[in-house]
Amino acid sequence: MMAGTGDGDAAGLAAPDPWIRTTSPEQSIHLCKTSFYPHRLRLLGPPHNFGLTHRVTRVGPITLGDITYDTDVALGFDEIRASYHVNVPLKGWLRSRHRGQETTPSPEVASIYRPDGEIAVTRWPGGTRNLAVKIDQVALERALENLVDGPVESPIPFTAALPLESDAAQSWVRLLLMVQRHIDRSDSVLRHSIVSVPLAESLIHGFLLVADHPYRETLAAPGEPGHPVAVRNAMDIIEAGAHLPLTTSTLARQCHVSVRTLQEGFRRHLGMSPMAYVRVVRLRCAHRDLRSANPTDSTVAAIAHRWGFTTSAGSQRRTKRCTARHRCKLCALDADLTKRMGW
Repeated sequence: MMAGTGDGDAAGLAAPDPWIRTTSPEQSIHLCKTSFYPHRLRLLGPPHNFGLTHRVTRVGPITLGDITYDTDVALGFDEIRASYHVNVPLKGWLRSRHRGQETTPSPEVASIYRPDGEIAVTRWPGGTRNLAVKIDQVALERALENLVDGPVESPIPFTAALPLESDAAQSWVRLLLMVQRHIDRSDSVLRHSIVSVPLAESLIHGFLLVADHPYRETLAAPGEPGHPVAVRNAMDIIEAGAHLPLTTSTLARQCHVSVRTLQEGFRRHLGMSPMAYVRVVRLRCAHRDLRSANPTDSTVAAIAHRWGFTTSAGSQRRTKRCTARHRCKLCALDADLTKRMGW
């Protein structure tokens, strides 16, 4: 074990030293396998100069590793993993290959690796300090599904390069480092689930905002206040096809969410169920058609039938003497719809 490197930690804390150092290649393989993945290690520098210094921190489905090798090494990883991975060099650079694409992560550009496909770090120069970020695949994909209110491609086709020059990307990296500095302290509030769970969610959401993927524009675009994507999509479907035999289950299927999710979304954001909204739209459409209709018995009947409304009041013929008590079918249906709409 080695002494703490400072890194913002207050002096005099009694918490165990989170930094580990070894000069054994075999032990370094075991340590990284325990925290991250099984891998193959190849020394590219003198064996007597080998050394590994690392610190591993976990917050929910995210594992953070601050890792430095003393001499040049190469690493090879299996093709199948259950997580996404990001390499963010804090000092120095790496050279890696993933899914046939060469990348050179550095403090200016991080690299993103999907769960599928080989990862090979073809050169990790001695002294390069790398922040390794491992995010559980299920947690990341479920978070994106919740944000877009629908299914997403799996694995998510992230662009391999993650530029770090933007303020958004820099703030995400700073948040990672803050978590790493403080969560190991025994008295840190970050250790409590009511803080760590939403914090992990924020780290995942932040990554989804700064990384490039097909759903990024949907996340970044300002939505209608209080209306999740699934609710907005269902409203569009209802307003475009209110004359169709819609049900909550068919709407949920078309919006790629569960019936319960759609119902809860409508109640939370519109104060009514999906089918209540269908009735409101049908009333509005019927009233619109009625106002612009040729006032004949057949027209009134057609409008009522199209939108699923009937009225037994009214005479067979429209007259100039329609009153509140004696109305033709057109006036009766108009008054009925007006009452239902609350106008």
